[in-house]
Amino acid sequence: MDKPAMASVFRMRHQPATISGVRSLGTGQADPIFHSKPLGQAIRFIVQADGQYDLSAVAISYGDRSTPPLGGREIKALWAEYGQRWMEP
Repeated sequence: MDKPAMASVFRMRHQPATISGVRSLGTGQADPIFHSKPLGQAIRFIVQADGQYDLSAVAISYGDRSTPPLGGREIKALWAEYGQRWMEP
């Protein structure tokens, strides 16, 4: 993801987003269910959940249906670029 694309996603940090593809690591534990939350919060959650869940198939959907979802690699790159600024008003 290039810098202009990252900046575009960052500007949408308050848009509703949905997290999918997060799997429990525990035997017999249910996979977590996520309700819509702002994109910035969704990105922060995934970064902080690394190691606590199987994130190999994670995706964050946001914007309209034509917007491709963010995968794990993009989420990590966006966090590395903007960090806690995802949570700014």
